[in-house]
Amino acid sequence: MSFGSLENLGRELAECRRLGRVVDLRLERITAEDEADAVRDEAVAAYHSSVCGYRIAATTALTRRLLGCEAPVWAPLLAAEVRPGGTSFRLPPGVIGAGCELAFVMARPYPLHGDEEVSRASAGRAVAACRPGVGILGRRVPGSKPLNALTATADFGLGVAFVEGRDAEGWEAADLATVPVTARIDGRAVAAGHGGDVLGHPLEAVAWLARALARRGGRLDAGDLVATGTCAGLLQVLPGQTFAADFGGLGTVELRLE
Repeated sequence: MSFGSLENLGRELAECRRLGRVVDLRLERITAEDEADAVRDEAVAAYHSSVCGYRIAATTALTRRLLGCEAPVWAPLLAAEVRPGGTSFRLPPGVIGAGCELAFVMARPYPLHGDEEVSRASAGRAVAACRPGVGILGRRVPGSKPLNALTATADFGLGVAFVEGRDAEGWEAADLATVPVTARIDGRAVAAGHGGDVLGHPLEAVAWLARALARRGGRLDAGDLVATGTCAGLLQVLPGQTFAADFGGLGTVELRLE
């Protein structure tokens, strides 16, 4: 695709998101990773919301199958899509589902310098806080359009909303890989998993993202919020329901759906 076509596609995606519409855009014309990145970047710029971090999707084997992605995908996390737990959210057209996610707040730039090793351990040292969260994923195009890593990346990384809970106490001493995760709809447990379902350990997602940004000449900054992807699958949600993500000792966050 030409650069102008990529820009136009990104602007159209931003307009669809702004208006809450699903439109038959030709995302199938994206055939390369750099094209998907260009569309996503233009869409984010055209949406005119500040960026407060990043979200990662398809970080478990289950969600990769559901989303047609062979590897995780990422996109900037927009301040307009982040809201506190206990609030309400009106579901727009095109929602795929909701999931339980851990998010980390960066304490400093990461990697700090060019020779800092990027690993689970160094990522943990660069994090200031851990929060339970609910991620809602969706599309701005109809289900007849192909869903894969390229189309997911271009379409805001499938981001719709992210609901963050309070800082988890004692998360540094917890084994985040074995933390039990339960998704509840209207109080009933509908899915379960563990923190380690995300790339073996949630902090591996932070390291993965740092490498992905480094390939583009970027890095994580102090204060960035990194949502690491759902630990317990993607659950269909409907207006009128209450979705809760329970991370055991790390806390619970709820969202009322309208």
